[in-house]
Amino acid sequence: MDNPGFRILKEAFQQFADKHGDADITGRLVRSLAAGGKAAVDKAQEEFPKTFVKQVVGDFYALLSSQEVADGVSSTVRNLDEEKVKEMVDRALDQLKNDETALKVAKSLKDALQKTSTDDLENALDAALSSRGLGERMIAKAFFEQARPIIDEMRDASEEEIAEKIKELADTVPSDAIAQQVAALTREVTPERVSQQAHKFVGQLPSPSAISEILHDLGKAAGDKFDQLSKSGDIKAAGSILQEFSDEARSIVERTLANDNAAKKTFKRDKGRDFDL
Repeated sequence: MDNPGFRILKEAFQQFADKHGDADITGRLVRSLAAGGKAAVDKAQEEFPKTFVKQVVGDFYALLSSQEVADGVSSTVRNLDEEKVKEMVDRALDQLKNDETALKVAKSLKDALQKTSTDDLENALDAALSSRGLGERMIAKAFFEQARPIIDEMRDASEEEIAEKIKELADTVPSDAIAQQVAALTREVTPERVSQQAHKFVGQLPSPSAISEILHDLGKAAGDKFDQLSKSGDIKAAGSILQEFSDEARSIVERTLANDNAAKKTFKRDKGRDFDL
């Protein structure tokens, strides 16, 4: 049976695609690139005016923080089958029982044990797995807890001996318990929590107005520099012009974002789709 969350997300993004389907964004890009040089920049300014960029970005922000996406993400996560989580855990543990895999892990662990304390090793493991999936983090955590009592013993062991210990420990990790914990955590991913995090994330992004300003000002600066380059026959002068553009571009981005942050943009929940002041 298909996960209903995927269907909700698909429909939400399809609505966004349908709305901008007639905008011919690809065609706009092709026409802009085909113009070449300063003409390409001028054409891009024509094809992507501030109002157009602001509208597309605003709609995308609205999509990310919409109730449909919140419902879809929540449904997708909360419909994870506990049995499938257990199968994933078991597959990961089976890999640790493989001689080649266990030896690779043993070599890394041996090196780490010689350089750091047990607590520091646990913190390093948490940091390294911070971007990994919930199931993987739970497996690593459980594995480490099983290994903690014999870590000091492993410090003086050979890589081969550590590899054997790893394979033994893989048999002691409670995959059933991990699957239950993962399932319990996924049930906490409610639409309300997802929506709250989405609004927080969108609220930290540059406003649609700021993005349209940056793109427009960068385009204008690029057009001016292309014009200067076309009139210069000096390679040194060309390098200087490019450096000027780099400095100007950095200044444009920093100034616009600073002004945007100073304005303390907020998401107007009552209007739903308005992300500007």
